[in-house]
Amino acid sequence: MKTFLMAACCLLIFSSLAQAGPPLLTSDTGTPDAGHWEINAGFSLELSLSDSQAVIRALDINYGLGERIQLKVELPWIFSNPDRDEAKNGVGNSVFGVKWRFLDEDRHGIAMSTYPQCEFNTARSSVDKGLVDKGTKFILPFEIERKIGAVNITGEIGYIFNPENENQWFYGLAFGYKTSDRIEWVGEIFGVTSSNFDWAAHDLVFNLGFRWNLIKWLNLNTSVGRSLHPVAGNEKTLLLYSGLQFVF
Repeated sequence: MKTFLMAACCLLIFSSLAQAGPPLLTSDTGTPDAGHWEINAGFSLELSLSDSQAVIRALDINYGLGERIQLKVELPWIFSNPDRDEAKNGVGNSVFGVKWRFLDEDRHGIAMSTYPQCEFNTARSSVDKGLVDKGTKFILPFEIERKIGAVNITGEIGYIFNPENENQWFYGLAFGYKTSDRIEWVGEIFGVTSSNFDWAAHDLVFNLGFRWNLIKWLNLNTSVGRSLHPVAGNEKTLLLYSGLQFVF
């Protein structure tokens, strides 16, 4: 449960049209244009050997504040069926974040950003149901991005400060390749591990997907994946994300 919720939080750290971000777990360095909005409405599903869980991105709003700063607010709705027992659902944790891109690729050869976020309980009832962990988490990631030929490459590493539980590291390496002005194929390897990098607690997944620009202000983002090195008893047999991104 903890590992999935952390990964779901990372999945919600997205909002740009660069190669990482939705539908991937790895975040990118991109921010919306100044005074512009990016709103994501999506659905993610995780199936494991014992559990199933789905998340609806009921609210994921991003706003460009200047050329390099992005403001974010996110609130999901979670459906869970732990141990194939009684199904539960409820509001997920709220997330507020600010992304700052402090290096631009056209000026410095690479783009770099940081994306501090705060995740906290929205409803006590969701904690009581076991849908979310109790307490507030502070997430501090850094992203680096560069285009090499026709391939976009993004790397991310971050740390989760969790006063109520164990701290964790997460990281991602994402690739994007455009086959036309409207379609980009994407892939990634994304990992979550304990603060001491214990390999037994290392959850590693891969995702493959695409971004399809349907019209100027609307994108379809879809990906599918599974575990490469699962935490014992928590092997992800299927990871799925599909959603619409509105840009205006």
